[in-house]
Amino acid sequence: MIDLAQDPRSLWPDHLSSAEMKFLLEVERFVARQVAPHAEAWERKEELPRSIFTQAGRVGLMGMVVPRRLGGQELGYAAYALAIRELARHQAALAIDVAAHNALATGHILGNGSPAQLQKVFPRLVNGDWVGAWALTEPEAGSDSGGVQTTAVERRPGRWELNGFKRYITLGRKADVLVVMAASGVTDKGRKEISAFLVERSQIKPLRKVPTCGLRASETSEFRLVKARGELLGVRGGGQHAALACLDKGRIGVAAVSLGLARAALDAALQHAVTRKQFGRRLADFQAIQFMLADCETELRAAELLVLQAAILANRGVPHAKESSVAKLFASEAASRICNRSLQIHGGYGYTRDIPVERYWRDARLSEIGEGSSEVQRIVISRALLKSADESLAGVR
Repeated sequence: MIDLAQDPRSLWPDHLSSAEMKFLLEVERFVARQVAPHAEAWERKEELPRSIFTQAGRVGLMGMVVPRRLGGQELGYAAYALAIRELARHQAALAIDVAAHNALATGHILGNGSPAQLQKVFPRLVNGDWVGAWALTEPEAGSDSGGVQTTAVERRPGRWELNGFKRYITLGRKADVLVVMAASGVTDKGRKEISAFLVERSQIKPLRKVPTCGLRASETSEFRLVKARGELLGVRGGGQHAALACLDKGRIGVAAVSLGLARAALDAALQHAVTRKQFGRRLADFQAIQFMLADCETELRAAELLVLQAAILANRGVPHAKESSVAKLFASEAASRICNRSLQIHGGYGYTRDIPVERYWRDARLSEIGEGSSEVQRIVISRALLKSADESLAGVR
């Protein structure tokens, strides 16, 4: 349960409107009825039904921050993060898919699409009729977007042809419309010019669903582009800048997934600790277990505050790249530690697939890699710190 209104210690309600609180209660009911009962079956099948995205769209989960004029909910990022967190508590694969759809695919189109392009995809992208994918990653390109090998050539004015291969794309084979990053030329400095393109599903050649360690029900896939038609999205050469802006929001979503997994794991550990007996005593009576639980709670509270800070800055419309990276870095690594402790507290039982603790453990690992690894987050954070220090020093001089 979210229980925001009932917990006087929570700071989240101070940054939520009454409409957002109402939305989150509806999300909670949706998850309880339509997600939680099927989470394990989806995990075993390693697939999410297309219908769950349609149902999510009807609730408003597929267009949370999209303006109402385009059919969205026009929510703030605090509400967005809490909705993703609630999904992740029960089915992180669905949470990561919904987060990618919102922050990356829909977010990129919303921020860069022409009026005609917006009319083309909205409200279908937010009402559940369509799902979107964001395709940057390739064998030689991820955080290093300059390594993109997919090419885009303008055959006629406004008519672009794309050729290349994309890997590890969330919703890649299921998406009705995709935002594809491609090299459209060379800059004056001799670097690849990266542009974004709007590509319809009919233009891609779906390949395989990638078998992953965790988030097995998520549609993480590969596809090829062969003389695919695409529409330039935003300005030519602006793809890399637009992508970084999307990732600032996307990292809030990944951090929120981490919060959901960590909370689920800690709740399971607490329940097990107070009910399981060893040597004639509850596990909860052993100080070693108590300290593990205390560490989990401390890290989870710190992670929540960092995610809230990034969400508040995003709501204000001010730059928040550093804060999003800080939140994503700490929350993802904390979630891995919390899930690991929970599995340890459960002992051999936790290592089995009879209970979802091992799933939380596997799922959490992706958050340290996806949308910029922990190492990339440290680069972003350190660069921001050093830039600020250099500017302060220049001001003193």
